[in-house]
Amino acid sequence: MAEPPILWTGTALLGFTLTLLLFWPMPSAATPSPLLALLGLGLLAGLHGASYGAYKDSPHESFLARRYVRELVIASIVALTLASIPAAGRQTRFILFLTIFTLTRVATEFWKLFVRIEPQQDYRIPTQFHWISSVVDAPWIRLLVGAGFLASIYGLYCLFTLLPKDLPWALRGLVVGAGFGTAEAIAGAYKDGTIEGFSAVKFLKSPVFCALGGLLASWHTSTLIFLLLAAYGSNRMFLELFFKILQPGYAPGKFRSMTGSFAEWTKQRKYFLLPYGVTWLLWVGLLLQ
Repeated sequence: MAEPPILWTGTALLGFTLTLLLFWPMPSAATPSPLLALLGLGLLAGLHGASYGAYKDSPHESFLARRYVRELVIASIVALTLASIPAAGRQTRFILFLTIFTLTRVATEFWKLFVRIEPQQDYRIPTQFHWISSVVDAPWIRLLVGAGFLASIYGLYCLFTLLPKDLPWALRGLVVGAGFGTAEAIAGAYKDGTIEGFSAVKFLKSPVFCALGGLLASWHTSTLIFLLLAAYGSNRMFLELFFKILQPGYAPGKFRSMTGSFAEWTKQRKYFLLPYGVTWLLWVGLLLQ
C-alpha cells in the first residue's frame, strides 16, 4: 500500500478546510457557520494526530487505517461537542484547534491506558496501565485509576483558579503551562521511568514547552480552562516535532526493537509528513491571526 487512499482523501479534505478557515471572505454573510468551522478544525486536529501516529508507528505495526480513522472520528466528536458549549463560541480558532487536539489526545490516551486490552509482548514499555512494570489487568482497577486521571486534570484547573486575579495574563499563561507540564512530567516519569530510568532532561521538557504553550495561548484567550488545554496542545505538538519527527533515527521507545519489522514503511511513512506539515502551517497561521 504505497499510497494509502485514506491519506490522500484526508489531505484533500485538509486543503479544502484550510481554504475555508483561512481565506474565506470576512463579511458575516460569507463566513462559514460556527458548526462548520468547528468541524473543520476538528478534522484538522485529528489529521495532525493521526499523521504523526502513522509516521511514528507504521515501521513497527504497518499502516493501521482503523487507528488513523479513529483519530479523525474522536476529534470530530470533540469538535461537535464544543459547539454546544457557549464559552467555546468566544474562543479564537487557534485556541479551538488546540483544545480539540488536546481533548482528542486525552480521550485516546484514556482508551489505550485504561480500557483497551492488547498483547504486550512486543512492547518494552506497556501501553496499558501498569504498576511498576507489571500490567494491571483488572478492569475495575484500570477504570478507577482512569477516573483519577481525569479528576487530576480538573483538580489542576481548580488549583489554577486560586492564582491572584491581578496576575498579568501572560504570566498566568506561563504559570498554568508550567504547572500542567510538571504534572504531565511526573506522570511520564512514573510510566517510563520505572522501566528505562529517570532522566532530568526528559522530565524538564514538558514544563518548559507547556509554559511556552501557555504564553502563546494567553495572547488568544482569557478563559482559564481553554488556556490550560491550549497550553498542553502546543506542548504536545512541540515535543513530538522537535524530539521525534526531527530527530534522526528516532524510534518509539515503547517497542522492544528499535528497528521496525515493516521495512517498507520506513520509506513509505514519508507520505504522512504532508498532512502533518500542513497542519503545522495551520497552527502558525491561526497563531498569527
